[in-house]
Amino acid sequence: MRTIILTAFLALAAPAPALAQSFLGFRALGYPVLPAGGRTVGTGNLGIGLAGTELSASDPAAAAWLPVPTISLTMQPTWGDFEVGDESGTSNTTRFPLIALGFPVPQARGVVTASLAGFMEQRWAGVRSDMIDLGGRQVRVEDTFETNGGASVARLGWAQRIAGRVSVGVNAGVYVGRLDQFFDRKLDTLTVPVDVRSFSENRRWRYGGYNLAAGVSVDPHQLVHLAGTVEWSSDITAHPRPGTEGEHTYSIPLRLSAGATGMLTSRLSMNASIAYQDWSSAAGYADDAVSSLSYSYGGGVEWTALQGEARSLPVRAGYRRVVPPFRYGRYDPVETIWSLGAGLNFVEFNGNRLGWMDLAVERGSRTSHPLTERFWRATISLGISRS
Repeated sequence: MRTIILTAFLALAAPAPALAQSFLGFRALGYPVLPAGGRTVGTGNLGIGLAGTELSASDPAAAAWLPVPTISLTMQPTWGDFEVGDESGTSNTTRFPLIALGFPVPQARGVVTASLAGFMEQRWAGVRSDMIDLGGRQVRVEDTFETNGGASVARLGWAQRIAGRVSVGVNAGVYVGRLDQFFDRKLDTLTVPVDVRSFSENRRWRYGGYNLAAGVSVDPHQLVHLAGTVEWSSDITAHPRPGTEGEHTYSIPLRLSAGATGMLTSRLSMNASIAYQDWSSAAGYADDAVSSLSYSYGGGVEWTALQGEARSLPVRAGYRRVVPPFRYGRYDPVETIWSLGAGLNFVEFNGNRLGWMDLAVERGSRTSHPLTERFWRATISLGISRS
């Protein structure tokens, strides 16, 4: 029902108001969320292989050298617009893609980590006015369809320091979240037969499943940092809540990612990252809903514009080319993003940030013909440490 109704909305030649965070994935789990802070976003990174200690949901070993308990919170407001055929619309949403904390255990040379990170989200709505034939009579109707929700991953992990600058990390997580769908059809009460009523339906699901990841990071040279991660997921199951029928199960393919950072000068570094995830054989989705592309990549630079004894102000720039897993129609989607960012490191010790604020601004576009989406997105991160 969801697919039929929304496809009808967006295929109309007549104007129909609509808005969306993204229409990619409306036939599947939704639009993917990068669970990353402002530094990662600003440098065009995919969440793997940045030099220095990081609280990361996608790089399990990155927190191994954290010296004191730290918590980080990230917020992302987004402003966008879309076009599909003669349809167009706008959006203005805010999300919290990552909340993470780390607690060092000096006796064991490791760090306990915990995070709540975004995975997929669905936020879109449409309103359509039309004339339908009802018992041989033309009746005006107004259809409203809205969906809101998404899946996140709650993770608990351990990052372990090994001899030299080598660290490993593992984490285990569960998928949490919900999806609410609402459809309402209002009929013109002046022309509708008395025995016909308006119709509405509200359906709700909650998500469940498991996630495991393991990673390693190493500094083979004082100017080079390398990292890699493998992430496995069980099937995600959408369990119907009371009043809703139909349980749905979606498979999630293995994800492999790697990244590297190189120091070009004492104040300038360059990073690159790549991720592989083959969704083409994933099960549980509508026909032609899954992309056949597999590789995403990104990279950028970070320059410390101001450097004090215990404070610094870095500026960043980056580019990402991401392959969302789900199509709008028959064509594979592609997302390209340019980013700029800056940070304020309040306290630094031996290269570790003990308190910081990061800001990144992105300009991006997504295409999956006939759908085109453009957006501005800001990422604001705050990290607080306790000595």
